[in-house]
Amino acid sequence: MKKYFTGILVTLIMVIGILGITNPGFKQPYQLLDNQEGKLIHNYFIFSVYVHNEGLVKNEKGNYRFYRRYIGIALHFYEISSLRIKVE
Repeated sequence: MKKYFTGILVTLIMVIGILGITNPGFKQPYQLLDNQEGKLIHNYFIFSVYVHNEGLVKNEKGNYRFYRRYIGIALHFYEISSLRIKVE
């Protein structure tokens, strides 16, 4: 059992280390999706969360500022849930 535990622990540490080194926020904290600039809001060791302003959205309930959020893992960006903030 101890033999398997050591191998699993070493593998886990290596995977976390590789994800930490290839974190997009580690090398270029202020660039998002090629040359479009985004704002880094959270920079954890193995992933980063970015926000990109898409502008104002107008509807019958009022004006909203629309933000797209992205998560960066292993030099790739994936879109996560968008954020709408009401503008007074």
